[in-house]
Amino acid sequence: MSSYISRLLKAQSASKRLISNLTQRDGKLSSLLRRLGLQLQGGAAAAPQQRPISTTQVQKSALIADDQLVTGIQKREMLLAKQGCEDPWGFTKVIRRGSGRENDPTVVPSAFDARLVGCLCLDDRLPKWMWIEKDEGPKRCECGHYFILKNVPPV
Repeated sequence: MSSYISRLLKAQSASKRLISNLTQRDGKLSSLLRRLGLQLQGGAAAAPQQRPISTTQVQKSALIADDQLVTGIQKREMLLAKQGCEDPWGFTKVIRRGSGRENDPTVVPSAFDARLVGCLCLDDRLPKWMWIEKDEGPKRCECGHYFILKNVPPV
């Protein structure tokens, strides 16, 4: 190959660019890799060179507190939690049956027009579920106990 290059150097029609491409160690492949931002090292292409990144300082704004963002029921729940009420909906307390007679039914509080009630009858392992409506009178379970819905203010 060196004889070919020496003949080109002597010829007048050979351009300097062609001669420099041929005399370079890696030729066209290295120029292509250079254009892509890669370098040929040990026969394999290396990772792209990292360029410096300029950044501008940004003023960090403080995060907005949750109590300023929330609305509606979630806000009321959060305010009640701050006051110390950990169960605003009354889910953890079990309503014990009263006498359960028709003239003295067990009172079930609700802020809605209906509530799902489960009665644990004497010999059953699973509760008997029933809906109690607002405008109905006392509702009777299979075991004979009566329940009635009482309106309470919402949370």
